[in-house]
Amino acid sequence: MIGPPSLEKPILLLTNDDGMFAPGIRVLYEKMVGDATVIVVAPDREQSGVGHAFTFNVPIHYEKTAADHVPPGYIVSGTPVDCVKFAVSHLMKKHPDVIISGLNLGENSGLSAFYSGTVAAAREGAFWDITSIAFSLCIEGKEHLDAYAAMTPAIMKQLVLADKKRNKKEDRIFYNVNFPACKPSNIRGIKVTQQSRAFFDDRYERIEVATHRTGEGFVITGEKIDIEKSDDYDSRALMNGFITITPLSFDATAREGVEALKEIKLN
Repeated sequence: MIGPPSLEKPILLLTNDDGMFAPGIRVLYEKMVGDATVIVVAPDREQSGVGHAFTFNVPIHYEKTAADHVPPGYIVSGTPVDCVKFAVSHLMKKHPDVIISGLNLGENSGLSAFYSGTVAAAREGAFWDITSIAFSLCIEGKEHLDAYAAMTPAIMKQLVLADKKRNKKEDRIFYNVNFPACKPSNIRGIKVTQQSRAFFDDRYERIEVATHRTGEGFVITGEKIDIEKSDDYDSRALMNGFITITPLSFDATAREGVEALKEIKLN
C-alpha cells in the first residue's frame, strides 16, 4: 500500500499504454515530479490499441520497479485500465487528485480515441470522478518528445482548474490532448476541438509467418479518410500544427435516437 503523500503537492497517478519501459512515461515523470507527488503505475509491456479492456476472472500481478532507466513505481501485468483500477482501489490509500496517461508516441485524435489504451486510462479515471488527461504525440514528432513533455505541467494545471469550475458530477468529462508532428517552435497555438469522426480506411495485408501452421498472417494497415476540413475538429487541427484539447464524455446515449423511438411498444 502506498503511504501518505506530501501535504504540499497534489497526488498524481501516472500511467500509459506503451508500458513502463517506454520513453514517453519516463520523460513525463521527469517533467511532472517537480509539481506533484507522482505515483507511477504502468503495464509491464506494450498495450497499444487495447481500448478499455481490463483483466477479469484471472489474477493480475504487480511489483516495484528496480531498473535505473524507468521511473520509480509499480509494474502491473495488465492493461492501462487495470493499472488505474488497481492503483485507485488497492495500491493508494487516497484517491489521486489527477490521473495522467501518456506521453503516448502516436496521436489519438478522432476515432482513434475509441481504440486507444492511453485514452481509456483517462476515461477510467473519469469513471472514478477524478480529473483525468491523456497526452499523445504524433509519431512523426517523436524527436520533439522532451520539448512537448515540458509543456504538459502547464496544460495539466489549467485543465485541473477548469474541471474544478465545472463541479458537475453528472456531467463528468475527461481530456484528450494531442501534440502535432511539427517542431514546437512552429506550433500555431493550442485549440479546444471537437472529436473528429473521420473514417478509417482499414485493410489487411498478407505476410509470411513462420510461427503459424498456415505460414501466413494478416496485418492491419490504412489511414484516416474524409477528415473534416475545419480546424474545429481535432484530427484536422492536429494536422495543421495545433496542440488540440478535446473534452470527452462517456455518456454515449444518442439523444435523437431516444426521440425517434419514443412511440415504440410491445405488440
